Amino acid sequence: MFKRIFLPLFLLFFSLCAFAQAKSDNGMKDYKKGLQLYQQCRYEQALERFQQAIDENLEFWQAYQMVGYCCFEMRQKEEAIKAFEECLDLNPNNPKLSKVYKDLKSGALDVPVRPVVEASTYYTRF
Repeated sequence: MFKRIFLPLFLLFFSLCAFAQAKSDNGMKDYKKGLQLYQQCRYEQALERFQQAIDENLEFWQAYQMVGYCCFEMRQKEEAIKAFEECLDLNPNNPKLSKVYKDLKSGALDVPVRPVVEASTYYTRF
């Protein structure tokens, strides 16, 4: 009887632990893959990864920022502005993005920018 109860409980516990571990990265794997794709100028694929990272963690302001840069590279100005607004709502202390956002919204910015070096170094500090 002990085996009949213990084995299913053990399997349930093990399954829950594995599921929790798979979700514990809070979108970091997708974000890092998105950065790689962005560096390769594969903006549509990078955009998908950044959006997946956001789906896993709605507070992931760096992913919103990169969604904005992908949209901008793909000449989707309105979508870029929306993503930058989301990013700045979550992290208003971002002076470089604030300038990019203001310049893009005013029409002063028309050349794609390349933020990946700075964005990718943010997570290497942790």
